[in-house]
Amino acid sequence: MKTSSQNKVADPISSPELIGPEKIRLFEDILNGGLTLRVKVTGKSMAAVLQGGELLTIKKTPSRSLHIGDLIFFKTLYGVPMLHRIVGKHREKDMFIFQTKGDALITMDQPVPEHNILGKVCRIEKTFSGGRTRQIEMESGTWKVINYFKAIIGLGRSKVYTLLRSGLFSSFRHVIKKVFI
Repeated sequence: MKTSSQNKVADPISSPELIGPEKIRLFEDILNGGLTLRVKVTGKSMAAVLQGGELLTIKKTPSRSLHIGDLIFFKTLYGVPMLHRIVGKHREKDMFIFQTKGDALITMDQPVPEHNILGKVCRIEKTFSGGRTRQIEMESGTWKVINYFKAIIGLGRSKVYTLLRSGLFSSFRHVIKKVFI
């Protein structure tokens, strides 16, 4: 594992021998220690924003500072690390509960309690063919607006899908056919 005290960055990418709970504990220790975490994207659930292979810089962020549209790194109820977008946030008793969803997915994840959130993506580094790289600062005003609209669109897609699957749409279609045909 490479660490840099100058940039306060820990890079566990080169530690493939760590698995499951050990990896989560390492991530938590790094982020809770005031360091930022760099991880490589491996999945496709966040396509088209993340295709796989990008390097993400993640930092610990208080739950009250997380907003709809933010990309968060969290552990699922089964302890699996995941990175998805916040599409909803509400307060339940004395804690925040977040609704998340992968951009490329139709359905939403199980609600995420604030104590399962490891951190928030603050930078994306994309490498293109020819070795050219681009850094996206996710905390810039422009990207906050873009991410907010991506969350709203993703939430809308999920709700339309749920409506279509519920049978309500087929009942409505049946009424339309009787009236107009």
